[in-house]
Amino acid sequence: ILYFIFGIWSGILGLSMSMIIRMELSMGGNLI
Repeated sequence: ILYFIFGIWSGILGLSMSMIIRMELSMGGNLI
């Protein structure tokens, strides 16, 4: 069960990080 919870947490964390990176890239592109 611990591994299952850790997998979900890492998946959400990775998804949020990718979303933040995409937002920063899109904003940077718009600013240029």
